Amino acid sequence: MAKNIGLTKDSGWQFGVRKTLPSNLEHLWHLFFSEKGLKYWSEEVDQNFSTFKEYSHIRTKWKHVGFEENANLQIRFIPSKDKDKTTISIHIDQLKNENQREEARNYWSKIIEILPSLLQTESQ
Repeated sequence: MAKNIGLTKDSGWQFGVRKTLPSNLEHLWHLFFSEKGLKYWSEEVDQNFSTFKEYSHIRTKWKHVGFEENANLQIRFIPSKDKDKTTISIHIDQLKNENQREEARNYWSKIIEILPSLLQTESQ
């Protein structure tokens, strides 16, 4: 029997992506949740976070265009040991099927790839 990548036993389909950015945790956190930062990543995201643990993680709902139901979104901030870098980890679960997983993968992979430009625009 073939294993379906991204299919969980209890949480439907899931997807996760992460990227390490050259910024310390506190600075990246504040930039990420600033008005400018929210424009980079928060489209289609319910900003009434069910969990908001400062300098750690958020949990909320995400509903991609064309989805009939919400998925769970978790974003974690993981500081590096040398404090000069922070990893942002994005995880989505409760996706209905493999097609939704693929759409989530495409959407959030693009978001995570443009995040370095958020740091660049800050200095302009």
